[in-house]
Amino acid sequence: MAPHTIPGTRIPRSRRRRSLPALVASALLAATALVGCGSEQETGESADGTDATTTTAEGFPVTITAIPNGPVVIGDQPERIVSLSPTSTEMLFAIGSGDQVIAADEYSNYPEEAPRVDGLSGYTPNVEAVLEYDPDLVVLTPTGEGIIDGLTAAGVPTLMLDASEVLEDTYEQIELLGEATGNRENATELVDDMQTTIDEAIATVPQDLKDAGLTYYHELSSSYHSISDRTYLGQIYAAFGLSSIAPDTDDYPQLTSEAVVAANPDIIFLANTKAEGMDPETVASRPGWETIDAVREDQVISLDDDLASRWGPRVSELVEEIARQLNERVVPAMGNAAAPAAA
Repeated sequence: MAPHTIPGTRIPRSRRRRSLPALVASALLAATALVGCGSEQETGESADGTDATTTTAEGFPVTITAIPNGPVVIGDQPERIVSLSPTSTEMLFAIGSGDQVIAADEYSNYPEEAPRVDGLSGYTPNVEAVLEYDPDLVVLTPTGEGIIDGLTAAGVPTLMLDASEVLEDTYEQIELLGEATGNRENATELVDDMQTTIDEAIATVPQDLKDAGLTYYHELSSSYHSISDRTYLGQIYAAFGLSSIAPDTDDYPQLTSEAVVAANPDIIFLANTKAEGMDPETVASRPGWETIDAVREDQVISLDDDLASRWGPRVSELVEEIARQLNERVVPAMGNAAAPAAA
C-alpha cells in the first residue's frame, strides 16, 4: 500500500465473504461489517445451485447481524424500501436498487430520480408516516433510532447504519445493502470501482506536495466548525499529506475566527457553499483573514456540500475533486514542484 493511501480503502475479498458464525463473533468489533446470508431451497438443487428451485428470491432470507440494531431478518427480496438517509439513498441507487425504493427522506436530493418526499424526515421520523408506504424494508441512521421499535412491532425489517468513520465502513455498508436488497454483485463491483478511482486520484498528486507538510482549514459552517485529522474526511485529506489546523481533542471542534487566523492554514476548503453561500470572496472579507496564506495565495477551495458531508458512493468523486483542485491550484503555487504523477 502506498504511503499516502487512505487507511481501509482496500478490503480483502476474504473479508467480504465471511460466514455467519464469524460475523456473529466479530459483531462487537465492527458495527458495520458485512454479513452472510442463507437461502431456503426445495429439492432438486444441483451441485452449484444453478438449477435449484428456490422458495424465495435467490439469497433470501438473509440475516443482517453486524449493525447496531442487529440481528435483522429479511425474509424476501425487498420491493418497497423506505430510505430515511440521503447517504443510504445514494447507496441504494448506486447498487441498482433504485427501483425498489418507493420513498426517500426530504434531504435525499441525489440522484434526481430518487422518490424524495417533502416532510418525510430522517431526523425527526414518524412511525405512522413511514408505515403509510407499506414498506418491506426501512433504512435509517441513528437519528431515526426512536422509530425502530415501532417499525419492528409492525413487522418491518429496519437497518440502522452508523456514519462511517473510515472508508472501509462505507464499502461495508454498500455491500451490506447489496446483501439486504439482492444486489450483492452490483455492490461488490461498485466498491471495486470506488477503490480504483480513489487510488488513481491520489496517485495523480505529486509526492512533493504530499511531503510538503501543508495545513488546511475545512469549514463546515460560518460559525467555524471544522474537522480534525481523525475524522472520515480528515483521513481523506491525510492521503494527500494534508493536516488539519483543528485539534484532535474533538472530531468536529468549533474554532474561532482568531484561531484560524493564528493557525494560518495553507489551504481552506469550504463545505458550506450551498447551505450558507460561502465562497472565496466572503472568506477574504472576514476581518484579519486577508493575512492568511490560503487567502493571499488564492488557495480557498469550494467543495460541494453534499459530496463533503455524505459517506456514500460519491466519496470517490470528492477525492477526485480534491486531487483536481490540488493539481490545478496548489501544485503550481509551489513553484518547482514536480508535475502530477501518472495515474
